[in-house]
Amino acid sequence: MASTTLPSAKISDKSAVLRPRTVAAYAATAGPTVILGLPFSVYLPPYIAEGGVVSVALVGLLFSLTTVWDGVVDPLIGTMVDRVRTGLGAHRHWMLIALVPLALLLLALVTVGDQLPFAALFLMMVFFYSSYSLYEVAQLSWGSALVGSPADSALLYGMRDWFAKIALILAFAAPAVAQLLIPGLSLQGRIMAYASLFLLMVPIALFALRRVPPRAVVAGPGIGWRHEIRASLSFLPLTLLFGVQFLNSFAFGSLTSLFVFFAAAVLDLDGHSAVLLFASFVGGALASPVWTVLARRFGKPPMMMAMGLLISGLLVTTLAQEPRGLVQAVGFSLMLGTGFVGLLFTYSVLADLIPQDAGRCGRNRSAFLFALLNLMQKFGVAAAIAVSYLLLDLVGFDPNDGASAARELHLIFVLQPTASWIVMVGLLLLMRRELGRAPDPALAIAARPK
Repeated sequence: MASTTLPSAKISDKSAVLRPRTVAAYAATAGPTVILGLPFSVYLPPYIAEGGVVSVALVGLLFSLTTVWDGVVDPLIGTMVDRVRTGLGAHRHWMLIALVPLALLLLALVTVGDQLPFAALFLMMVFFYSSYSLYEVAQLSWGSALVGSPADSALLYGMRDWFAKIALILAFAAPAVAQLLIPGLSLQGRIMAYASLFLLMVPIALFALRRVPPRAVVAGPGIGWRHEIRASLSFLPLTLLFGVQFLNSFAFGSLTSLFVFFAAAVLDLDGHSAVLLFASFVGGALASPVWTVLARRFGKPPMMMAMGLLISGLLVTTLAQEPRGLVQAVGFSLMLGTGFVGLLFTYSVLADLIPQDAGRCGRNRSAFLFALLNLMQKFGVAAAIAVSYLLLDLVGFDPNDGASAARELHLIFVLQPTASWIVMVGLLLLMRRELGRAPDPALAIAARPK
């Protein structure tokens, strides 16, 4: 068995590697999973529902069952990345292995996914999520081995988030342009236009992979699953971070899974839903560097609280005054997108906690912990999709006649994520207090305002 670079490695050695070209190359390696993440929460559920083979209620169940599978396989993937000896390019090795099944399964899902029965879709998505997790967990844990301070982690994962927003702008531009050029373009046409950007991200990632400094994997004994779970749950800042990740992902998943319906039924802009989604990620790309600077200056938990309260306030405002017309709707989407940067904070906070966790456990568990963090994200998104579609079914929402239940849809769209972010703020307050008590000086400094 093995683990990634031990926390005893000198911080100066890591800092010396964290040059601008290293940060840029590392960010670019996230491209394939960035492109493949959002179709599942934005386009794929309505695309499958419109096919008519799988009912609206079963669409939510499909994503829930797939996430249950993730609950089994993600920790195993993290353990495999941590412990299996593959040489100096350990992270790169797993990322390359995952790319081929990702490409093949994506092609199948966007071409025939709406015509497949429930069982076939479930199997395809199980394999898709497993390949996706292998690539992303290896990539994220590679980043934790590159950083040597909370400021470095904010920079590295902040630039990763910024690259993700740029990639998503390009990705959402594809269906937006296709929808403008081809009036009446089907949802399948839009999701195919989106997924085609995967073909651009793969060669960029392959080029960047060669330019990120490799990190060795060293042999070391495991601590057993019972101790793995006990060590994770007994470290309160880590447990709180998992809760924050779930709640933020639930809120974000609620918005994205309902956005297409919201644009059509509430804003009466069905023909421009792709344009509005595109605008939201333009807002995210503009805001991501700003949030990165603020996180390095004031700390990550306070800025994540500000993010949740900002979006919640914006959503609640729409209950009193809905955006009218395309121009106002685009402005609303831009502002909404400025808060879609939660992963910037959670990933970099985990990178800060990994050395302290390694000191508690006796070895580095970075890939395992990133796998658990990703699992919380998937649980949050899947739970949001399941709950959202269940509520839509309860209020009698019909995708082909959304206007009949537009007010109910609007309330779900606003109140569900807002409630989740309010609870998240409470957990962040506890986390900030715990980080302030941390024995690790770097964590204590990161938790204090400057």
